[in-house]
Amino acid sequence: MKLITEMSYDLQLSESKAKGAHIVGVFSSAELKNNNNRVYSKDILEREITKVQGKVDEGTLWGELGHPPNPEINPERISILTSMLEWKNNDVFGRAKILDTPMGQIASTLIKAGKMGISSRGLGTVSEEGYVNEDFNLITWDLVTDPSNNPSWVNGIFEDREWSITKSKSTEVDEILNRLQNILKTPKSDIWRLLS
Repeated sequence: MKLITEMSYDLQLSESKAKGAHIVGVFSSAELKNNNNRVYSKDILEREITKVQGKVDEGTLWGELGHPPNPEINPERISILTSMLEWKNNDVFGRAKILDTPMGQIASTLIKAGKMGISSRGLGTVSEEGYVNEDFNLITWDLVTDPSNNPSWVNGIFEDREWSITKSKSTEVDEILNRLQNILKTPKSDIWRLLS
């Protein structure tokens, strides 16, 4: 089986002192050809959402910052914990808590400064027509910078209000690096290596 990842960017970030920071939005879509030219049937996606719902209920559906090259969850890269999944037509809406881990702090900084997306990670095969086959096994969702599922972007909302950030790319990158440097107490050159 092959590692299959799908990404979505239609998300919002909300933050409150009592509940912490969360992202909400479209986590996955059924019956929609994504940028990877793959389509998930609603039957297969429903089956997999039902399967991972137990992990959501137990508080064990961890996600990483960026997709790893393998299916295992690496505790050092965990940034989010999915806390809710629900269907709205052919879209799976989800909610995930941004964790106070090193990768969660980086994710929060990146989301505040620009856009991030959410991406499913699973194992399976794909037919010649682009449909994900019955052997698909959904593992989790990760935060990413380049999703394949068009409806899954992160928009920053903090303390129940929306932020609109418009800056030049070089200014934005400098601000992100400065924030990361402050969070991690790490030189910018080392941060670039962490994000690569």
